[in-house]
Amino acid sequence: MVIFLDTGFILAIRNSDDNNHMKAAELMKECLAGKFGRIIVSDFVFDETVTLTLVRTHNKNLVKDIGEFIFNSPRINLLHLSETEFLATWELFLKYFEKGLSFTDCSILVMAKLFESNVYIATFDSHFEGLLPIIE
Repeated sequence: MVIFLDTGFILAIRNSDDNNHMKAAELMKECLAGKFGRIIVSDFVFDETVTLTLVRTHNKNLVKDIGEFIFNSPRINLLHLSETEFLATWELFLKYFEKGLSFTDCSILVMAKLFESNVYIATFDSHFEGLLPIIE
């Protein structure tokens, strides 16, 4: 069993001003307790999260906090897309373009296929509905 953390979810965990902060913090406690298995953040989600944090908040300390949260957590696994996965992400991005999925969202879907067991996503984005089970 694995759970992928999405960009908005990670930002909400670490940003107390985010509208979803309390819900994200509660769900993250469950994740850290192992309720959903292995916790995964892709390199693309990491990139998108720190970039979005910079753009939305202009807060270098928050950007640094999020990076350290991911890098230093013994429970969070940072995975990197291979060239094959990158190309599969591109194909999926073109396929789901009308659905509004970002390239990063598609990278999560590609990486999720690498796992045979139950795969979940921690997100506040409704466009994942029907593609991966969303924790609530």
